[in-house]
Amino acid sequence: MQAKLIVAFDRLSDTDFLTKSGTIVAALTGNVNYPEPWLPQIASLVELTNALADYEAAYHGALSKDILKVSHRESSRIALTDILKKMAPYLEVVAQGDIDVLVTTGYDLRRDTTHASSFDPLPAPVGFKVVLGAFSGSLDIKTSPLEGAASYDVQITQLDPTVEANWAHTATSKTASHIQLTGLTPGQSYWLRMRGIGTNGVGLWTDPLNIMVV
Repeated sequence: MQAKLIVAFDRLSDTDFLTKSGTIVAALTGNVNYPEPWLPQIASLVELTNALADYEAAYHGALSKDILKVSHRESSRIALTDILKKMAPYLEVVAQGDIDVLVTTGYDLRRDTTHASSFDPLPAPVGFKVVLGAFSGSLDIKTSPLEGAASYDVQITQLDPTVEANWAHTATSKTASHIQLTGLTPGQSYWLRMRGIGTNGVGLWTDPLNIMVV
């Protein structure tokens, strides 16, 4: 069976949907396999990026549990999901069944396999480090490259790191190093964690690290 892109975004939690959609946008930005302009029947990269930005803002706004903000999060998620689902067939046609090309889209892939273990999640990245950045209010993050990871997801919290709901997405990167966070509050303590994202989905989180921003 030919490899296909998985578009079951409705099954993802809001946090995982934000991560996955961010991975896709990052993967398609400047992707030599999918040069613009794309077909007029699908959203452009600018429209896709704007839809992601709208959802990300709505996601963070809804953390307050305000009814109107939660409603906006849901409507912006629906809009972004619609764009991603309509884009998948176009990406598959361009790839012409080439798995190496499809992997570069950031979408998860559905394909036949003879090794059930290939569906195991990626392990947590090794060598996860967080250090003070060159500028006030910034942090630099890096880890050793993780085999099978197409990108990396970073989350942050100032609350209890043992409570899953306290974590919020803060960055997605195609590389394991040179990830910089800016705009943080000097004198405040932050917890951070990182995971890899591969063709079979998200991997395991690193143990969280705590650091005081200056």
